Amino acid sequence: MPPHPRPRTLLAHLLVQRHWTVEDFCRHFADTAAAINAGTHGITDRQAKRWLAGTVTRPYPVARRVLEAMFETDTDALLSPVAQPTDREPALSAPHGMVPARITRDDGHATPGLPEEMSPSLRRDLLSASVLLTATGVTLTPADRAARISRAIATAGSDPLTLAQLQHGIHRLTTLYAVTPHGDLIDSIERAWEDAEILLGAARPGTARRDLELVAGQYAYYRGQLAFDMSDDPTALTFFVLAAQHADAAGDTLLSGSIAVMRSAIFFFAGDFPRAAVFARQAQRGAHPYIVPKLASALARALAQVGDTDGALAALRTMSDNIWTGPPQPGPEPGGEEGYEAFSAVTLGYLGRGDDAERHAHNALALLTGTGRHVQLAGTHLALARAFIRRPRPEPEQAAAALRDALTAAQDNDHGATTDRVTGIYRHLTVNPDWAKLPPVRDLADRLPIRKELPSGVTV
Repeated sequence: MPPHPRPRTLLAHLLVQRHWTVEDFCRHFADTAAAINAGTHGITDRQAKRWLAGTVTRPYPVARRVLEAMFETDTDALLSPVAQPTDREPALSAPHGMVPARITRDDGHATPGLPEEMSPSLRRDLLSASVLLTATGVTLTPADRAARISRAIATAGSDPLTLAQLQHGIHRLTTLYAVTPHGDLIDSIERAWEDAEILLGAARPGTARRDLELVAGQYAYYRGQLAFDMSDDPTALTFFVLAAQHADAAGDTLLSGSIAVMRSAIFFFAGDFPRAAVFARQAQRGAHPYIVPKLASALARALAQVGDTDGALAALRTMSDNIWTGPPQPGPEPGGEEGYEAFSAVTLGYLGRGDDAERHAHNALALLTGTGRHVQLAGTHLALARAFIRRPRPEPEQAAAALRDALTAAQDNDHGATTDRVTGIYRHLTVNPDWAKLPPVRDLADRLPIRKELPSGVTV
């Protein structure tokens, strides 16, 4: 009988000492997050296993807070490799499914080891591993990463192959982003962004440098959008500012417009509706055709919240007149027909026209059926929930059902922003004592981190 796999990280070793399964660990993580108001609502079984195996060494900042509160140990140490125990020490048992003997990729193939020396061709292979958005499973220590960057800069120069691979990674992200759990994208996007910055740092002025400015900015944008969707606005803002610097250097209106859309969103969900409107309006002049409907939708919902009904409806008409019918481009989701229906539901809901908003929300959901676009699905269910509340005769039970559907769409996809917004609307429902007694509303409590405090002024 083969020996049981050994703990690969200090975190895995500590779980053995506490006799915890992965399920136990996830439960304790969620309890600790709620107790310290960490701003996260738990982790998936898959995410936990990646931490235990050491295939993810840089968890999200809010997750680091929870881990360090649980174990009173620095997260870097928790996720670092540990010396293999002797046979007398306990090991993680295979039946719990915590850590397989060899970490495999999603395609079932074993992960290759990291070469000690990197030739230029091997360096390109290593760089492209993240660009193609496939999980390598290689755990790099800080020294490994420093050495990797140093060697890459030393050998960098004209490298059209790696640039092409980076660009191909962005092309794939235009379709993968909407259908992939956010947690599965963080490491690969960060590695590709770092690769682009490495090459940019050694590039000479010219066309290749402008291309690298653009691709570095695009990866920074996607890292910022991940942070925004996972409810980490400070990280999102940092990456969006960096992406804007790259956009200016590259002279790319699609990237700069994409950033304006997201900066407006940050202000909007922080409750600063006037600034959200200003950001969207200022970016409209000379905007890329792909961005025009997205800016219009951002402007429409912001104006609805400040009570400018005519302006909000005019912005919706602008969106309708400029619907994008081409393929997705690097940046936010396309402002196509589904987007128009969804943002009509959002805007009309904020204007108190819930009956009209409901119709648009159902149209959007019909167009989203079978697409797997979890953020759009969750957001549209949220718009539908608002539509059931913001109408002459509110329907709180229907609103609660739509909130459950939003949580289902977000489940295992790592967008904490959805849970924040569901929590906010749920609290609005429970303010009414008669609504709070309704079974569908009461049942929502079991799926929400009720103890979590929403940021001041947060918009749901």
